[in-house]
Amino acid sequence: MTISLQRFEQLLDAYGASPQRWPDHERAAALQLLEQSSSAADLWQSAQWLDQQLDQLPAPDFMYLNTTLLTGPLPARRKKWTDQLLEWLMPAQARSAAVFWRPAALACVPLMMGLAVGNQLEIFSDVDTTDLYSVDMEETELELISLADYSEILQ
Repeated sequence: MTISLQRFEQLLDAYGASPQRWPDHERAAALQLLEQSSSAADLWQSAQWLDQQLDQLPAPDFMYLNTTLLTGPLPARRKKWTDQLLEWLMPAQARSAAVFWRPAALACVPLMMGLAVGNQLEIFSDVDTTDLYSVDMEETELELISLADYSEILQ
């Protein structure tokens, strides 16, 4: 296995100059490239210098961070969906218009579901609807005429 100079530079940037930190499956190829290439040797010397400089830096004091984390407030817990639904239905602000329209909207849901299901059902599926309208037209006209008021206004 061989690696490119670009991959060797990525290894140095990610893991440092110490070959013990490099990934096992790339270590042999990286050491071989280091022996064969002068540009790889220059990159490795730069990485060694950076590692030495970083090793000389003192470790930061995290006592302030510890006290901040330990004394800080915990994040708010997420409410259950039932509690969120109840808060939506009954808002805390009594003067809000939502106090009235939200329960009304929720009460309309079963009504709308009933209308939707009722429109899909065929209630009169066993009755022939043509029988309901088979009355002779003449009889209907006579009945309507007899109900009309044709009295004349006498003067």
